[in-house]
Amino acid sequence: MRLRNPASMCTFTFAFMIFLFGPPRTAAAELTDTGIGEFRALIEEKKLAAHGKAGPLTNKETSMLRGFLDQFEDIKFGGYLDTYIQYESVNPDAGDSIAIPPLMFDRQVNSFTIKHIQLWLYKDAPEPGDIGFKISLDWGDMARRNTNNRPVYDDGLVAQPIGTAPVPGQTGGRQVTFSEAYVLWNIPLGKGLKAKFGKFPGWLGLEVWGSLWNPNYTASYTNSWGTFGNATGLALGYDVTSRLSAHYYFTNTTGTFVNNNKSFTHGVELNYILPDFAFFKSGWIHFGTIWGPEHALNNSQWTQRYDLTVSLSPFHKLTLVTDCNWVSDPIRTTQPSGRIKKDNHAWGVAQYFIYDYTARLEFVARGEYYWDQENVLGISGGDGASFAEVTGTVNIRLRENILIRPEIRYDKILSVPGGSSHIWHHQDKNITALIGVSYEF
Repeated sequence: MRLRNPASMCTFTFAFMIFLFGPPRTAAAELTDTGIGEFRALIEEKKLAAHGKAGPLTNKETSMLRGFLDQFEDIKFGGYLDTYIQYESVNPDAGDSIAIPPLMFDRQVNSFTIKHIQLWLYKDAPEPGDIGFKISLDWGDMARRNTNNRPVYDDGLVAQPIGTAPVPGQTGGRQVTFSEAYVLWNIPLGKGLKAKFGKFPGWLGLEVWGSLWNPNYTASYTNSWGTFGNATGLALGYDVTSRLSAHYYFTNTTGTFVNNNKSFTHGVELNYILPDFAFFKSGWIHFGTIWGPEHALNNSQWTQRYDLTVSLSPFHKLTLVTDCNWVSDPIRTTQPSGRIKKDNHAWGVAQYFIYDYTARLEFVARGEYYWDQENVLGISGGDGASFAEVTGTVNIRLRENILIRPEIRYDKILSVPGGSSHIWHHQDKNITALIGVSYEF
């Protein structure tokens, strides 16, 4: 995630605010008029030399080339490479098919892993009437998980029969995907109504799926199992006041390449910048929700997800963030007692303590409780259960673009109704120790 000034967050998800690390930047500085002229002359010189010609550029040629270059003036380019190696105390064999379920993304054990390679192009539309776009292309292990559900009729390596529901955690064998691909239009209505049309990140929770700028390296239950990675459709955002922004979403089934139902999913996002009071500074509140037919080939039973995030900074270098999550699923499921229950629920709370010791050194502690005893999310990999996890992360920026992230995490199964708590390789607890290394450009 990217660190931003709170005043600039009214049109973007407040989940991006609290992180130490700024957004990616282009490696090169902005071209001046002189630089553009030299670049233009060099291009024309090579073109003329290839045709055995020489001579000064005409005004028409100069104007055409300058117009071509001007198209790219406001387009920004960037990306990153994220790698890691980790150890788990339950000591599973190598590979993610047997990794413990809570680690939704970082599931390769006993292996040096290329987690995420991302390249992005972005053009903002800051003023009413402006048009921009965003494209983020992803490779690596994360590319298989960012879009977590396959379409009902998938073109992947593993064919699915007609009417078969998507398989969670897979994307049909794809090794590359677009996590973002949308057109951005700042419609000149009032202060400007920003419309996104295409694929964009989810708007629930503090963390972003697979992002390098999340405060911890591994994801919480709340921000992985309790939320979703992305959606494809239409998003409308408007700055109601200087402190309040509102967004509405009309999308396909979340986490899919194409819609899995005739109906569509709806979403709302509200962001509010709190005024400073006493010693609580730079506070904000983010609320996000979705409701819609999230189960494949099922238009009548709608899933609901709600997420509330509150951030406050009681001291200059300390930020406290609380993230609350609630999920309601109307699908009938069989409980451990054998009773078939409708309207199942899951909920959790995650608390973050983020301390920016220096501009290059940050300490993050996260504690979390998540209740999924009705097995709505399937976190346990078996029957429902309730969980707790504590994670400590040190974010070390050695150079401007190099980031090292050692982390240790403790997961514990607290309760399994009507069954044994020894689920993860016959264990009810697990320690994950890892180190991530990344390079931004």
